[in-house]
Amino acid sequence: MASRLTPLTPLLLLLLAGFLEPQATASSNLNGTSNSSTDPEEFWPGESQDTSEEGSPRNLPTQHTVGSSNMPTTNSTTLRANSTLPPTFQSCTQPTTQPIQPTSQPTTGPLCPGPVISCPDLENHSAETILSEALMDFSVKLYHAFSAVKEAETNMVFSPFSIASLLTQVLLGAGNSTKETLETVLSYPKDFTCVHQALKAFTSKGFTSVSQLFHNPDMVIRDAFVNASQSLYGSGPRVLGNDSDDNLDLVNTWVAEKTHNKIKQILDSLPADTQLVLLNAIYLSAKWKTTFDKTKTRNEPFYRKSSVMKVPMMSSKKYPVAHFTDPTLKAKVGQLQLSHNLSLVILVPQHIKHHLEDMEQALSTSVLKAIMKKLEMTTFQPTLVMLPLIKVQSKQDMLAVMEKLEFFDFPYDLNLCGLTEDPNLQVSAMQHQTVLELTETGVEAAAASAVSVARSLRIFEVQQPFLFLLWDRQHKFPVFMGRVYEPKA
Repeated sequence: MASRLTPLTPLLLLLLAGFLEPQATASSNLNGTSNSSTDPEEFWPGESQDTSEEGSPRNLPTQHTVGSSNMPTTNSTTLRANSTLPPTFQSCTQPTTQPIQPTSQPTTGPLCPGPVISCPDLENHSAETILSEALMDFSVKLYHAFSAVKEAETNMVFSPFSIASLLTQVLLGAGNSTKETLETVLSYPKDFTCVHQALKAFTSKGFTSVSQLFHNPDMVIRDAFVNASQSLYGSGPRVLGNDSDDNLDLVNTWVAEKTHNKIKQILDSLPADTQLVLLNAIYLSAKWKTTFDKTKTRNEPFYRKSSVMKVPMMSSKKYPVAHFTDPTLKAKVGQLQLSHNLSLVILVPQHIKHHLEDMEQALSTSVLKAIMKKLEMTTFQPTLVMLPLIKVQSKQDMLAVMEKLEFFDFPYDLNLCGLTEDPNLQVSAMQHQTVLELTETGVEAAAASAVSVARSLRIFEVQQPFLFLLWDRQHKFPVFMGRVYEPKA
């Protein structure tokens, strides 16, 4: 019987503000969702808009599909306004004073640059290449940042694509230093205006990436941001109520629905002064292209640094694997095919005496790019495979990760002048939660008969801690990434 890899991760961004002018203006979702603040409905790309009785657009949620595997991702950040400053509208740029000439009328320029979303058709393909390169670099930076804040020798799993999607939505409304820092953190070129169209192109039948914005009805959202979000991502906001418990339930219910109940609670609490909650969720459910025989799954040893545990291991004597040994990482590298152009890539130390942390330290963007390029040219050959069943979960405070990424101002001085007229937002919380599950159900069963038996037996055994990627082979970026020290945690 077949095996399914189900990774799930939720990513959520919350913005809180204290001084806001009560206006019913449009608001927008971070992953591109946007709509009028009076419209609580969601809108998903590719679906039509209805019109409410008042004539305002009623939007349905937008959905992007990618690859074939189960996985929700949600990240959350909370921003709070500085109560020491008045709620008046302020410019994103530093004010300057100039003498008023009596012969001319005073003029005012744009208080904050609006979102720039133009992308000529000729640049679309190159933008996708730039984005895949940036996602690769961002993923490696994230891996080291997560590893730096995690306890040693523990499981770790996250979705670079989910986190990048949410931060890219923040970028749409960012001004000045926040925009520049986000571009640096995400490894984007300066003024990479085609990034949003490129993200939309990264779709497949295997996983879905969705976003939603929840907002206080008094939150002032800029029309330009609403229009840009609607054009790019096509979903609109939902209104929060006056009860914090009800709002918390609303947010957690949305995450649970979008992750197929794999992640039921992204937030433990929600402050009363919450103004914006911005979420991105990814759900991936991938089937093996070649069936594992469930009757051959047995308990086998899994070797850690100072202990040995017995874990259920899938096995096959002639499973198609593209694999080689990388001398830089001193690691065995193997790629197993999943449906819809996805694959599971595993990097495991070459010998039991080698430790995963040594391999992690040697991991760089250039090394990972070289490995993935070599995998593209490596033939899938019948191989003796031993692979553990996996079920791991990870929940991480993203503010600590952002600090490791050297975005030190993220919690204290976030400039979202392109999104809201409130100039004094501060991040008070950001969460990223992931569930990854590798089981023996639901794989496509027809591929095994096409495999020929090799004369010499090749072996790819995963019996010690390892690093993994869920790789989009079409667009060439990691959807999920992490490490496993305890497969059945």
